[in-house]
Amino acid sequence: MRAVHAEPVIDRGGHLVVKALLTLQAGLGLLGTLGMVVIMGFDLRYALLPGLHSVVLLVLAGFAGRRRGWALTATIVLEGFALAGWLVQVLLGLLPQIDFTVNLVGLLTMLGLPVVVVVLCAICLAGLDPGARKRPHAAAMAVR
Repeated sequence: MRAVHAEPVIDRGGHLVVKALLTLQAGLGLLGTLGMVVIMGFDLRYALLPGLHSVVLLVLAGFAGRRRGWALTATIVLEGFALAGWLVQVLLGLLPQIDFTVNLVGLLTMLGLPVVVVVLCAICLAGLDPGARKRPHAAAMAVR
């Protein structure tokens, strides 16, 4: 009976794309937050939650860029909440009292970008070596 060896893990740099997209998403969130603060008469209370969301995205981007599995998982969860929030906005927009305009920029930043990040995080998680924690520098040895 022969021993079955797993194929070596091939690193295609998906974690770096996730890092770049999370950084882009955080920057767009901060830009939208700045616009909201200006429109609302420079009331900084409107910047608390979006600013915190952008900080969390930047922290996750840093750790996802270093191939941390927990960061990729947390990113999937956070983006799931963002997608659920978009869906709630669309459903509430069906009420006649609430106006929600769907445009191309909103679709790209609030729907397209999170979906792409979730897919890339899932691909990166599938390619992680499960025994990497037990062996030091296993991720570096897998890149050949």
